[in-house]
Amino acid sequence: MHIRVALLLWLACASVLMLAAPASGKTRHGAHAHRAVPAHIATWAYDDGCVGGKGASAELVRAWVTYAESNCGAENPKVLNDCHGGGRHYCTAIAYLQSSIIYTDSPLARIPVPESWYLHEPGYSDAAHRLRTSAYGGGYYLNQSNPAADAYFASYVKASFNDYDGLMVDDTGASMQSQFFGTGLASSEEISNGGELVAAHEQMAGSLTHVGGSPFLEVDNGLGANPWLSTPFPLLGHPGLVNGLIAEDVPEDNGVLINPAWAYPTMLDEMAYVDHTRRDFIVLLSYNYDGSAAARRMQAASVLLGYSRGHIVSWSDLEQDNRDLAVWPEEGIVPTRPRQSMRRPRGYGCLQGSGRVCTRGGHRTLEVAPGVYRREFAKCYYRGRGFGRCAVIVNTNDHAIRVRRRWLTRSYRHRITFVGGDVQSGGRLRLRGARFRAGHTIVPAQDALLLSR
Repeated sequence: MHIRVALLLWLACASVLMLAAPASGKTRHGAHAHRAVPAHIATWAYDDGCVGGKGASAELVRAWVTYAESNCGAENPKVLNDCHGGGRHYCTAIAYLQSSIIYTDSPLARIPVPESWYLHEPGYSDAAHRLRTSAYGGGYYLNQSNPAADAYFASYVKASFNDYDGLMVDDTGASMQSQFFGTGLASSEEISNGGELVAAHEQMAGSLTHVGGSPFLEVDNGLGANPWLSTPFPLLGHPGLVNGLIAEDVPEDNGVLINPAWAYPTMLDEMAYVDHTRRDFIVLLSYNYDGSAAARRMQAASVLLGYSRGHIVSWSDLEQDNRDLAVWPEEGIVPTRPRQSMRRPRGYGCLQGSGRVCTRGGHRTLEVAPGVYRREFAKCYYRGRGFGRCAVIVNTNDHAIRVRRRWLTRSYRHRITFVGGDVQSGGRLRLRGARFRAGHTIVPAQDALLLSR
């Protein structure tokens, strides 16, 4: 529901001045450049000009964004103009879709439909007992297992978003607790368990196609890091249906790290799970208000802990006090040749909503001390230019820790530091920004280090 919040906040605020974009975001190739390495890791950002990306040039978007999302309605052309041009697709244009809850501003709320299109409290099927949420002005839950309701949204996306490459479908939890959170109910009259809920999501996803019948890339917002809730992984692995999942408030929830005892390990295990699938990906969506350095380090390091090209996407919505493009210069660091990688997560009840954190593989592969995680790469690049080996260390504890020499298999002399802010405002990195000494350097509580040779 993050996107609705951002839009409502924008509508309530006065407009701000556009910030000038850097003159060029192109990758420079020289003696140390490697054309097979992308200019940045996979990124996601709003680029509609109202929720985010205001003033961002097409050149900047094409240089930094992999998935560009619009949440300003079908008539907004910015994402399409920035991602598509001259017969080329520079980035993947994503349209926002809410097909689980019909809010008062939804197109569906303005037309009469049969009562069977809605979910109801157990034992009822009348309008007075629709399953309802009071959030964002109130809304009713759609019955996605109803073919007629699915057909409505199939027609809607063809008419509104046919030129887009993909859809971000909000509120697609796989457990009754997450889907019906805030209603006080654990089921509805029409859908009574998680299996039926996932089947309803799949039925809706299967109906959403372009005019010619080709599928949209679909990314569902429904993955959390709570081991007591079922993951929506069953939605993945269906070509032409769901290809990606968004983990909202992960790892940073408004500048606060998710629970380090069980949520952070679960996040790493989820990343490890998807790293071992063929074509699926996870989007880590973190929030912060003012783009704090600690939040930036934690987001960047967490992405690199589980980084596998094509499987992990960074959405660093860390600057909610403005509407700049939510991309940061550290997302230009592309690691290769990892010295450690998470093995497939395993353990009794692991990632099954049992409350159990995985006991083998996953986060256990990278944990070098309680609550401390490390990963090293033999060759790293920044905007296509190699700068040698690099590493990340994450401290999820509520106290500072001293880096132990035994945690690292190679030597590193520098910490990567930040100069300025996001890429739209001209932010940049110092790859050798501060001294690092294993055995001496301290990692603050719930913070991270980005290291270079």
